[in-house]
Amino acid sequence: MKPKHFAMLAAAAGGSLVIAIATYIAAFPWTDGHTGPREPMMAGLSTRGADLAAIEITREKETLKLASKDGKWVLVSGEDYPVDEAKARELVLAATEARLVERKTALKDRHDLLGLGDHTAPGSTARLMRMLDAKGEVLGEIVLGRPAFDVMEASKGGTYVRRPGDDQTWLADRPLQVGLSLRDWIKTRLIDLDVKSIKSIRIEREGEAAIDIKRSDDGTQHELATMPAGKKLKYVSAVDDVAEAVSLIEFRNVRKAGKADALPLKGRATFETDSGYKPVIEFRGDDNKVWIRITATGTEASKSEVDDITSRTSGWEFEVPQTELNAVLVKLSDLIEDAPA
Repeated sequence: MKPKHFAMLAAAAGGSLVIAIATYIAAFPWTDGHTGPREPMMAGLSTRGADLAAIEITREKETLKLASKDGKWVLVSGEDYPVDEAKARELVLAATEARLVERKTALKDRHDLLGLGDHTAPGSTARLMRMLDAKGEVLGEIVLGRPAFDVMEASKGGTYVRRPGDDQTWLADRPLQVGLSLRDWIKTRLIDLDVKSIKSIRIEREGEAAIDIKRSDDGTQHELATMPAGKKLKYVSAVDDVAEAVSLIEFRNVRKAGKADALPLKGRATFETDSGYKPVIEFRGDDNKVWIRITATGTEASKSEVDDITSRTSGWEFEVPQTELNAVLVKLSDLIEDAPA
């Protein structure tokens, strides 16, 4: 048998195994087959929802905590940075309204098949979700497992769940997929623009001459505002790559502004779009971490863009990968080389 044919058969077998496990989970009558009493998944939350002040989600050794402060949901581990209100409200509503509709296995050795094993075990996919009041008292808690597809009515998914300390597992009647990543709760893209809308860029890197970039007259690419005599681009997309990097800025951590003041200033990137939107990105950092701050000005036409970025960045600084700094704060020598004589 040729290696290619063997690989194809192996992939097909693997796919069949996944399908078989999913079918087994959904259809096998692991208990007496009785449906549940449709009792609330979290009875305390149903009766005391007005007291909800915080949500904790734990997997392995990691815990993410959301808190309701001054009428808004914030990320406690992110120094109370605001989270997506719609996502927080959606989770609270789903947890409050969720009902246990079908008993599943009570055999502990089968919990992992439903993603309901020990949530503290290395490699576990189970998550413990706790709803807390302002005093830290538990209003409700549940271990969340795998999503359940095609076992509810059409177009409606469920979730396998288990109460902590109880081996009995259940099917809850709605999706409850909660994560521990910043991206699950926060819009981590600070700048996300069509690169063709950027008409000019200025790169100021400490110890280097400023670099001015402009959009070409035909609008198809970006180029150096002035090409030094006797020089050419090292590669055709060198300047376009800088514009692309500026057009999409995403962070991976956030904290109150001020701590990065102790770090060396690496430089700034300023750009302007067709609407007059003009952000300034300041980079500070060392060999380990890079933090940015963003301010913006604009015209009346770009007021909504300025207001949006200001509301999300004012008073905050954001950690970005080292690669972000290197892609944006380029040196002129990174872009050009001697032209052939």
